[in-house]
Amino acid sequence: MGRGGAGCRLLALAVAVLVGLVPNCATAPSPRPDASGFGLRCLAVGVWTPSEGPGRPLGRSFAEADQVMGPLTIRRSFDSSLPVDFAGSAASGDAASGVRSFVSWKPPGGDHRGAAAGRYDRQIVAWARSVPSTGVFATAFHEPENDMTAAEFVAFHRHVHTVVEEANATIRWGPVYMAYWWDPTAPDHYVGDPAAWWPGEEYADFVGLDWYGVDPEPMTASASFRHWYGVMEPTGLPLLIVEYGQYALRPGETSRPAREAARAAAIRQDAAWIAEHPRITMWMYWQGPGPRGSWALTDDASRQAWRDVAARGCRP
Repeated sequence: MGRGGAGCRLLALAVAVLVGLVPNCATAPSPRPDASGFGLRCLAVGVWTPSEGPGRPLGRSFAEADQVMGPLTIRRSFDSSLPVDFAGSAASGDAASGVRSFVSWKPPGGDHRGAAAGRYDRQIVAWARSVPSTGVFATAFHEPENDMTAAEFVAFHRHVHTVVEEANATIRWGPVYMAYWWDPTAPDHYVGDPAAWWPGEEYADFVGLDWYGVDPEPMTASASFRHWYGVMEPTGLPLLIVEYGQYALRPGETSRPAREAARAAAIRQDAAWIAEHPRITMWMYWQGPGPRGSWALTDDASRQAWRDVAARGCRP
């Protein structure tokens, strides 16, 4: 995974980080069966929607999203702790619903230091071996800026990547960052040295970002996105927007038509920019509630804007 000789492209950004690497616990890598380039060489378009629970097909929330925003080909899912296996994970119903998977999990108890030290290698190997060999996208501890230092994240990501790759080389693995921390004009919540957060191209198949605009605004014009893109573009890896939301409707509020119109316009502006920058190869909308309110697209103009994006996307 992630091998391609691109290691010198971030030389100007490289930092020295002490890490522990290869665990002695995995099988030899298997060949990748998925040569379609889905999510790597064409734009995969999807959503996050609530699941019906491990081992069950996706419910009405995804079917409705697919009907009003689709065709959708990939879905983001989350497990608060490392699943025992894929069948018991929040992504287990994806394949039966004809949708690809982008999965996120955290080590038991959020113990990233223990994971970096190899404490959960057996569990990680068991999970990775259970993942279908269909090109599942995955990450562990998305938005790490909230929970650890840069050095801790690099050590964690490198070690877990190595374990996963050796257990199942068909899994597409990479880091997912939080746009809130990537705005250099906001020093009270800025990552500081972006290079310190980068584990290296040899430890990633892609680079992901979660981005939200509480008040509708084009993501691609924001300082946080522009900075992240500028730092990560030289890696040569696919760049994925794996959480995206526009206009949070707070509980008890009535939606405002002017903001809905601004949201639709922002989606269209972002779509035009992404069409001109094919290094962005995945885009997923957060179609549901979050801590700041509901991000769901409920108006016709916003839904149509997303349908137009989906119509130009990869087929599964």
